Amino acid sequence: MNQPSYYSIMPAYVRYDKDLKPNEKLLYSEITALSNKFGYCTASNNYFAPLYDVSKETVSRWISHLKKKGYIQVEIIRAADKTVQQRRIYVSVEGEVLTKRSIGYCQKDQDPIDENVKDNIT
Repeated sequence: MNQPSYYSIMPAYVRYDKDLKPNEKLLYSEITALSNKFGYCTASNNYFAPLYDVSKETVSRWISHLKKKGYIQVEIIRAADKTVQQRRIYVSVEGEVLTKRSIGYCQKDQDPIDENVKDNIT
């Protein structure tokens, strides 16, 4: 299985939520990692099920619970004949959807390492 090498994020309000199962927290973290590329996660239940060694139905329940808790938002893209073309899972923070554009970061280091630093050998 081709696994991405993106970092994942699990905020404290998810990590310490006693209503979430441990694997739901892991799934949330995986969704944040897979959202790094487009700003949303496009992975299907068929992707997650073998990753966590569970059924597709279990993954569906986990996603539904995360959605119910407000930690993610799910958008279904349908074709003209009403068939599902894509599912997009967005990470939410306090009701706000985080997208690739809304998560800013510095391209360059603002505090570069001083090149003239010498080892302290005293």
